[in-house]
Amino acid sequence: MVEIAHRVEKMAGVEIRVRVGQRTIRLRSRRGQILSSALLEAGLPLRLYCQGRGICGQCLVLVSPGPWPEESPAERKFRLEKKLPEGYRLACQFRLRGPVEVWLPENLLISQEIRPFSRPELKEGQKALPDFIPLIKKYRFNIQELKSGPGLGLTTHKIKEKISAHLGLKQLGITPAALNKLLELRPDSGLLTAVVYDEKSVLDFEPGDTVSCTFGLAIDLGTTTISVELLDLVSGQVLGSAAADNQQAAFGADLISRTGFALEKPGNLRKLRQSALSSVENLIGVLSRNAGIRRNCIYVASLAGNAVMNHLFLGLPVESLGRAPFQPAFISHPPFPAAETGLGINSRGLVYLSPNLGSFVGGDISAGLVYTNLTGRPGNFLYLDLGTNGELVLKKGKKLLATSTAAGPAFEGGGISCGQRAVAGAIEEVKWQAGRFAFRTIGGKEPSGLCGSALLGVLAESLKAGLLAESGRILKDRAEIPVCDRLALTQLDIRKLQLAIAAVKSGLKLLLQTARLNWTELDGLFLAGVFGNSVNLAQCLALGLLPPLPRRKIFFAGNASLAGARLLLLSRRARLQVEKLPSRVEPLSLAGRQDFQSEFLKALALSRRYWRRTDV
Repeated sequence: MVEIAHRVEKMAGVEIRVRVGQRTIRLRSRRGQILSSALLEAGLPLRLYCQGRGICGQCLVLVSPGPWPEESPAERKFRLEKKLPEGYRLACQFRLRGPVEVWLPENLLISQEIRPFSRPELKEGQKALPDFIPLIKKYRFNIQELKSGPGLGLTTHKIKEKISAHLGLKQLGITPAALNKLLELRPDSGLLTAVVYDEKSVLDFEPGDTVSCTFGLAIDLGTTTISVELLDLVSGQVLGSAAADNQQAAFGADLISRTGFALEKPGNLRKLRQSALSSVENLIGVLSRNAGIRRNCIYVASLAGNAVMNHLFLGLPVESLGRAPFQPAFISHPPFPAAETGLGINSRGLVYLSPNLGSFVGGDISAGLVYTNLTGRPGNFLYLDLGTNGELVLKKGKKLLATSTAAGPAFEGGGISCGQRAVAGAIEEVKWQAGRFAFRTIGGKEPSGLCGSALLGVLAESLKAGLLAESGRILKDRAEIPVCDRLALTQLDIRKLQLAIAAVKSGLKLLLQTARLNWTELDGLFLAGVFGNSVNLAQCLALGLLPPLPRRKIFFAGNASLAGARLLLLSRRARLQVEKLPSRVEPLSLAGRQDFQSEFLKALALSRRYWRRTDV
């Protein structure tokens, strides 16, 4: 950070003094440059939910007095909504005309902090799997045994045949680089280790016994958060887990914004790719250092991400995802050489992608379906991943239907005046008690905002307390619903949350109607994703966000995408299962349905009565 700031300071132009918490950072910028752009160049990226269009009001910062142009109507509107004094301006609209001091809320910055996490359910070892055949496995042998006698010959076929027989594997391929390396070795070279991918292909031959040096990565490439696990591929044990904000948030909070940014001009796609890659690389660096292993000992990464994130991470064009019929460049793809992706692991390593299931139903969902064993369960099940892009999968007998809903960032606090991501200080749980809201914050800190679970909680509790009508209108002549000092939901906030909730409800209803299934016939519902794992179930049911199934039929799957990526890293059975999914899943486009608009309007009502209709 200091090095970046020092580089920027040398630039001629406007001096900026940025105050973030207890820190003061001095920068220089070009005269006339937008403040958010100057901060990004200096390594201080802001969360630009609306991609810097000035329509979300999330990037209000306090600037020192100066000869600045008058605030725009939008700036004044957002400032008054948040009850802030004059001097607060939108960083994505404020042009630098002279020296300025800026007070920047810490929660506005995309965190570069690595957050270690550890959950008991994430520590699956070899014994917990139905089979244990990791993506990369090493075999040790003595080269003298392999090269002795006339049986080897000089033909590639004979070499493959003899090595396959020696390792006890069938139809084993050998990469040209590995074959050349083997031919160069002398018969008296001693011990040799073969690096084998999925018991199909030899990627490398390493001198000596390197079997114990075999590690892999499970990666959940999320739109908002990227999570990574480091695993020992000999034992199957998780050695470390960590998560960090996806640095792409500086270019838009949701997939549509980032796709639009990538198409704006040449070079933007490279910026998005580099941001995601940098986030992953930082996590790998921390995990490998903490575990005391060399990156060269990491041979494979199992990656689960939605279709757009996959394209952006690989630097593939996203034009086809930005216009109808919104088709990805690939559904499934053979493993990519790690060197081509830019990941700093073993140069012969590979990146295995969990396959996409449609345009906006990606590898994060296919990995989650394998983890929850949805296809292997008899009966009818729903799989729901709540987030910026809500993905829905319905299993009816052997039939699989999948769709997605553009819920937007509201479930993660984006675009809400008092909204905040689930970080320390965010209110995560609310209850209406004795005429006021009782609440709990993450980490027990002073409240600084409301994260998604609390936002839904305020709606549900306000309905119960008579502060809010089912139509979403605030009652009792109030202009807002206060939660605590300086934090309140405005009428506009509630409308945004209604839209997100209605997107999910109508998507679920149409999915069930397409399959000619009533929600009462469901045997279970899996709620996946970090947000889905933190919501209060009773409050969700009160809003009609979910069909009112008995509690015993609703299962919290947690970060199923990461758990699925781990399973794909360790189990061949899981890989065979996930690779069959694209041909089994029937994608459903909600936008193409004539009844979507009418169903969406019905779903705007905040009530469980939405599910009383039994039309199929």
